[in-house]
Amino acid sequence: MKKGFTLTEVIVMLVVLAFLLGFTVPKFMTLVHKAKEGRTKHQLVQMRSAIAAYYGEHQGMYPTDDLSCLVPAYIEKIPQVTVPGYAPTSHVSTGTYEEAFTKTGGWAYVNNPEDPRFGDVFVNVDEHDSYGKHWTTH
Repeated sequence: MKKGFTLTEVIVMLVVLAFLLGFTVPKFMTLVHKAKEGRTKHQLVQMRSAIAAYYGEHQGMYPTDDLSCLVPAYIEKIPQVTVPGYAPTSHVSTGTYEEAFTKTGGWAYVNNPEDPRFGDVFVNVDEHDSYGKHWTTH
């Protein structure tokens, strides 16, 4: 008597395995996406905290550069933004809100004192997160 699996048993096993992978892979990819999104949101909080610390130590004045003045006194380095559909980057676009918001990924910082949003930093994408909230309003 031969020992081993029949062709039918192997095919059934492969079908079951493919079925299980069909359910787990999309869920895993969603979790990876949310983890990257959570990291970017945390880094946004770090950036805003560093700007607030700068503001507090400079008599109510926000930075007027590309936030390089925050490194290393307030933050170790400008963190990378990781948003699906955009290359990871730590680039900071600056100017008025309209000038800074280039929708190219990275950070956008309003460094123009004439702009009502002066001192605001946000993720520089025209997208929504996985909860439907726009990135510029976090």
